[in-house]
Amino acid sequence: MMIDYLAGGLTGFSPDEFPDARDFTVELTVWGKDQGVESLNLAYVVATPATRIRWVWWSEPVDKIRAWTVADIPCGTLKKPYYQSDQGWNIVVWQLDGKIFVAEGDGEWDADREQNTYTRWFRVSQELYDAGWTAALDRLRTGQTSRPPLSRPVMSWLT
Repeated sequence: MMIDYLAGGLTGFSPDEFPDARDFTVELTVWGKDQGVESLNLAYVVATPATRIRWVWWSEPVDKIRAWTVADIPCGTLKKPYYQSDQGWNIVVWQLDGKIFVAEGDGEWDADREQNTYTRWFRVSQELYDAGWTAALDRLRTGQTSRPPLSRPVMSWLT
């Protein structure tokens, strides 16, 4: 999928191209304790449709994220989406009509359009997105595992 990210915002996509996620989990995995600097890895897991988006170049200090509220979670608008890119990987997240749209790319570049291409994408209700983040932040603050128990089996390639 190609999404044009121009000065005026996102264009060149149809919201109908994004499958609806019927479930949504945020995983925050702590690493670096043995090196004296704790950071977090982030993943979005959707069982239906089977999708796992790993924020491979995202690492944030644990104390910073513990203080987050729903107002701090990654999200933007059509005109100003949340966008992050590093070493070819990229992600864009935005809200439109009560849905959160997520698209991840692996660094494939469309030279003709001078835009990133995206290999995984879905949309999820704002309510489910916020609930996934709230649960992950609560687990982080209480020191519980970052991976919640799954309410139903997920394909083995997701774990």
